[in-house]
Amino acid sequence: MLTGLRVRNFKSWKDSGDIRLAPITLLFGTNSSGKTSLIQLLLLLKQTAESSDRRRVLDLGDANSLVELGTFKDLIHNHQDTDTLSFEITWPGERTDLFECAGDCNGVLPKE
Repeated sequence: MLTGLRVRNFKSWKDSGDIRLAPITLLFGTNSSGKTSLIQLLLLLKQTAESSDRRRVLDLGDANSLVELGTFKDLIHNHQDTDTLSFEITWPGERTDLFECAGDCNGVLPKE
């Protein structure tokens, strides 16, 4: 179970800040505030983890996927494809992993 999330440069989020996830988490906000983007990120992570193509850093999906996000430029904040997409996930045991993806997502940099 995920207990925390932070995303930078994903869709409407420049930086989400630390988001605590609990067994029951509700997302509140005005229209176009980024609620759906957070759910899309979780679906993106799920379909990437389940992808049979291990060469893909992120599985951005197609018509048959959980979520179809288009290209890297479509999902990066303000469509600035020179920016770096990063997300941090936390789960029980205090382990945290940070992943970063720049350009066309051909590389993943683990947190140092």
